[in-house]
Amino acid sequence: MSLFSPLSADTVEDSFSEAKLNDRALLRGDWKIENNIAFCKADPELYKKYNNHGPIIRYGKEFKDISVEFEMKAVDCQRVVFTLNGEGHVFRVCIMENSTGKKYASSRIIAWATQSSKENKGETVQPDGFPNIADINSKWVKVKLDVKGNSGTLSIGDFTYKMEHDCLARDKKEVTLSFASGELSMRNFKMVSSE
Repeated sequence: MSLFSPLSADTVEDSFSEAKLNDRALLRGDWKIENNIAFCKADPELYKKYNNHGPIIRYGKEFKDISVEFEMKAVDCQRVVFTLNGEGHVFRVCIMENSTGKKYASSRIIAWATQSSKENKGETVQPDGFPNIADINSKWVKVKLDVKGNSGTLSIGDFTYKMEHDCLARDKKEVTLSFASGELSMRNFKMVSSE
């Protein structure tokens, strides 16, 4: 089911059949595009160079509402981060290792109703059943996010979470997928957005 009428929608489809694509940037790593897959292995030196930020795929488009989906395979990653950004961060999905002794020691969603900053860390949500990195390790997993107004539905594999939050209604201008350690593959990206 489409969220948008064809007259107001803007679609970006990436089959990873071409090394370059308008609206797509492959950054902070040695990305390879082969066999309709984007692939990158983390480099510890680059991770340090970019202040503990790993390789990233970035799609740039201005939008409010969105339906975005893709498949990813994370192999031995410490974390995978899927983010909508605008003026700063807007909505972030962190799929992580479970660990102890930290305030947020497992996977979570972070939502910023207003512009993110050092003082504005956003609201953290940890839904029951939210997958951690071990749950998806070495498997192709479909990720889908539908946003209309302040309502959204996120799916990661068999997990689905519906939420309402003011962050979802904010202006947005990019979709990113990044990771730390290990390697990440991505395929079948599609984004339908509306201003």
